Amino acid sequence: MQFLIAVATVGVLWLVWRTLVSLVLVAPERETRARDHHGLGWFARLPGGPTAAIAARSMTYWGRDARYWVALVVVPVIPVFVVVALALGGLPIHFASLVPLPLVCLFLGWTIHNDVAYDSTAVWLHLVSGTRGIADRLGRMFPPLLIGIPVIVVGSIVTAAVFGDWAVLPAVAALSGSILVIGLGLSSMFSVLFPYPATKPGDSAFTQPQNSGASAALAQALSFFAIVILASPAIVFLALGLTVNPFWLGISPIASVLVGFAALGGGLWAGARAFDKRGPELMAFANRND
Repeated sequence: MQFLIAVATVGVLWLVWRTLVSLVLVAPERETRARDHHGLGWFARLPGGPTAAIAARSMTYWGRDARYWVALVVVPVIPVFVVVALALGGLPIHFASLVPLPLVCLFLGWTIHNDVAYDSTAVWLHLVSGTRGIADRLGRMFPPLLIGIPVIVVGSIVTAAVFGDWAVLPAVAALSGSILVIGLGLSSMFSVLFPYPATKPGDSAFTQPQNSGASAALAQALSFFAIVILASPAIVFLALGLTVNPFWLGISPIASVLVGFAALGGGLWAGARAFDKRGPELMAFANRND
């Protein structure tokens, strides 16, 4: 039965992936079409100021840029494969149900670790306008936060219900939120300190720059595993609460909050400081990879 479920899951995911690839890779016709624009979109919904302007710009990109669409589609797909693999490996389904939400938050927080490179030469708008680094860093965090908060709220409830014990709800919600903000904090720092060539705006989301090389792999690995390492104390406490003593289920949320906000604050501070100081280097990087 488990084998049939695994085969069916892979089959459905393959069909979804094939449909997505066909939509993204087929070039649209280059013809002028009349468009009826109403309002300024996110720029009208958010208040004024540089942080809100960058947040609105980021939301516009996330809604229109295929590079972000592909990243968002992959985020919920990977946990499904992991859960299927764990179930086939003999892990009880109620324990496997604890895995998807933290994994989704992990990849969601990690999505902006190279966000500056995604701007390409458009990053000059932030540099020449004198935008402060903290405004740039906070504005870019808005889309994953807007998506992540409802995902954590709904996902935590579903996870606790599937697990069959509502006592895990605070620990699961706090751990998932901590992983998300840790990822956003570290990504705010890595995207400025270690940018690497990314797919250019307007290109296919499935193309990769030829000169990405080892630097891209190193930056991806460091930013990804640093999130896991910082979140490991809360993960350990949650595991102890499930296997040793329920007392640790009360310690896990505390560790999640402390580590999460410390990583978020530290990453924002380091990223903002680097952005203010490395403007010429960022512009040179953007022009070099244009």
